[in-house]
Amino acid sequence: MSVDPITCHILDTTRGRPASGVTCSIYYIGPSVTDKSDDKSYDLASTEPFAMNKTDQDGRIKDWVFNPNVNNSDIGINSSKWDKLVPGIYKIKFLTGKYFHELSDTSRTFFPFVEIIFTIDNPPDNHYHIPLLLANHSYTTYRGS
Repeated sequence: MSVDPITCHILDTTRGRPASGVTCSIYYIGPSVTDKSDDKSYDLASTEPFAMNKTDQDGRIKDWVFNPNVNNSDIGINSSKWDKLVPGIYKIKFLTGKYFHELSDTSRTFFPFVEIIFTIDNPPDNHYHIPLLLANHSYTTYRGS
């Protein structure tokens, strides 16, 4: 089974297991920042997500469900298949508050959601993996493989 060029994974470090059933959205924010010295270059407008999904039992999203209301051809998605990864700035939004709320224990979280913003360089690599190590009151991320 092939996977989309951007995937993610959530591990609940408070429970020592994958975080399944977490709703995640992915956004294309815009082209990469070219003038890194200009603070205004980093003022990026948020857009509508081009895809969403929920993490599986292993806490992973390997493929996304594309938003039919967004013109995805500009970012390399045609006929519900991600054919080409377009360089630029992307964001994945993880609904962590909902995840902790739905646990049937007294868990609560400081973060209602976590947004991870990252750059896909030109030329892009074949695959980008965004892991999220999640706890009630902290999180860590890195570029996975």
